[in-house]
Amino acid sequence: MSTAVESPEDLVHRAVPYRDPEHQADVLRAQVGTALDEGRHAIVAVEQRCRVELERALGRDAEVRYWAPEQVHSAPPFTVAGRWGRAVRDALAAGATGVCTVGQMIELPHAGPSYWTRLDLALGRVLQDLPVNLLCCFPDRTTTREEACALHDELLVDGRPVPSSGRRPDHELLREHPQPPPDRLGAPLLTLPVELGGLATMRRAVEYEAMLSGLGPGRVEDLVLAVNELVSNGIEHGSGSPTLRLWRAEAGFVAEMADADPCRLVYPGLDVPSLSGPRGRGLWLASELTDVLQVWTADDDPGSVQGTVVRVTMAPP
Repeated sequence: MSTAVESPEDLVHRAVPYRDPEHQADVLRAQVGTALDEGRHAIVAVEQRCRVELERALGRDAEVRYWAPEQVHSAPPFTVAGRWGRAVRDALAAGATGVCTVGQMIELPHAGPSYWTRLDLALGRVLQDLPVNLLCCFPDRTTTREEACALHDELLVDGRPVPSSGRRPDHELLREHPQPPPDRLGAPLLTLPVELGGLATMRRAVEYEAMLSGLGPGRVEDLVLAVNELVSNGIEHGSGSPTLRLWRAEAGFVAEMADADPCRLVYPGLDVPSLSGPRGRGLWLASELTDVLQVWTADDDPGSVQGTVVRVTMAPP
């Protein structure tokens, strides 16, 4: 089998059709093996049968970081993309010359076409300027190949790059695959309208309720900072008087900022801010500090969202 293996300086993002786990592992072996030989790191999230075949081909001692896909995909797609981005940046900071990352569509109750579409687009955004070979595996059926072509400029077919026949603009795909509306969490612990002079009171309230919810001191500190960033954004760049709501939910402690003004960011919380710019850090920092950040606007769900809703979740301890 002829293969095309590259050492990218920027993102190379390809879809990888496969017939069965053995074929999938055969295609991935050259990509991952070459990355390791060249001093790049590998992060792989595939189903167990493919992992076994890949370990057999590469050797169980190969320096591959395997992730269980059902755990990786237990969060909303933008959160998952942010975690991939952090893992890649950590690998580069540790001395890797690049990273080969492999993901796979799997059957999950919450992960339908909108989940995979939004995740794929978000990964492309998060990793766009990094030396990454991003491989997105999917079962090779007519409908899934059409969907993969819509999301990718190239496919890796039996190890050979093949131009996509139907790449579509990101904004069209995001519009056709909106995220689900916010879960209804019942009556909040606290509802607090906040203006500039009330930020200190707001921070104390978040700290108090988070501590009662069982978050450890470090987690409380991170959450207070994240919420302060979100509410400050609403004050400075939004209506000037956002509303904060707090809940204790099954997923953890939840803080939500609602503001009457709309958010126009396509990938909120995913873009690493410029070190030279004084703005643009609030959503990104909140995403980095908490377990899950989600943003909804009236464009996502006109029936239940007014303006912008930003929700962060922090699980104990």
